[in-house]
Formats: sequence, C-alpha cells, structure tokens
Amino acid sequence: MIELIDYEDEYFDFLIESNNINKPQVGFLQKERLQLLIKLSNYCKVAKFNGKLAGFLLCLPENDNSDLIYDSLNYQWVSKRFSNFVYIDRITVLPKFQNEKIGSALYTDLIIFSALEGYDDILCEVNIQPANPGSIRFHKRFDFEECGSQLTEAGKLKSYDYTVEVQFLRKKIK
Repeated sequence: MIELIDYEDEYFDFLIESNNINKPQVGFLQKERLQLLIKLSNYCKVAKFNGKLAGFLLCLPENDNSDLIYDSLNYQWVSKRFSNFVYIDRITVLPKFQNEKIGSALYTDLIIFSALEGYDDILCEVNIQPANPGSIRFHKRFDFEECGSQLTEAGKLKSYDYTVEVQFLRKKIK
C-alpha cells in the first residue's frame, strides 16, 4: 500500500539520503541546498510503501521574487519561458521500491494538486546526458511533452560535478 504524507522535518534525513542514492539521475544535494529547496517548495510529499519510507517529490512554484534565490540553471530556464507553473525539482524512489507505482502515485497527486491550485503547467527536466531513458518513458505516460533542452557545464553549481544535458518537459494542466 502506498501512502503519501506532507513533508515534515522528521523526514529531512530520509530526503537527503534518498536523493543522493539516486545520483546521477537526480542531482546530488548538500544539506543546506535541500533546506533551501524545502523553504521554496509549494509541494513536498513523502511516499511510504507498506509503512516504509520509499521516495519523495519536491516541487517549486514560479519565482515569487522572494528573498530566497534558487540558482538552478534549469529552474531559471523554465522561469524565463513560462508563468503560473509548478516545477518538479526532484523525485526519488529508493531502488528497492522502484516498479511499485510510487512515482505514479506521487505524479497523480501532483497533477490533482496543480489543477486544484489553478496552475497552467507542470514543468521538469530529465537528463539526456547522462541518459535517463526510463524517466523519459515515465513522463510520456503522463502526457509530458518536450519543450526544450539545455547543456549545463560542470562546476557551475555545487550540486553537480559533471556536465549535464537536460530535456525540458511540460504537462499542460489548463
């Protein structure tokens, strides 16, 4: 059974562990960076599978010009091109729980949340270098469509120590 729970501080260590186990598909995070993401997030849910922590999904709204600045080149790319969106910053599922529909449960919940909150789009990126074909297939099942790509040079962000090329994906809500 899958249970989705709103993020609480007691799950912080799980989020950092789950995130960093999934490198390079998900960018490595240091604790301070994750704290910033949580403060900026408008959607952060933890998934349990049969009572055990299994994964999480963290999303950000359109930049509200707050004092907290998110320097992600991918988020900045999306912000220059879209408005009224939810940005999927990261989703992880522990390897032992993959193929248990946890990602699908999180995305279904996010789609409902986005529609109820009146967002126009859900946006994200998927690595194409290093390749992540499973993630591209997953997003296509939820009707995400390609809307651009970007090459991020190594060393621009502390969370990456290698060059990454991403494909941006968009799901229209309205």
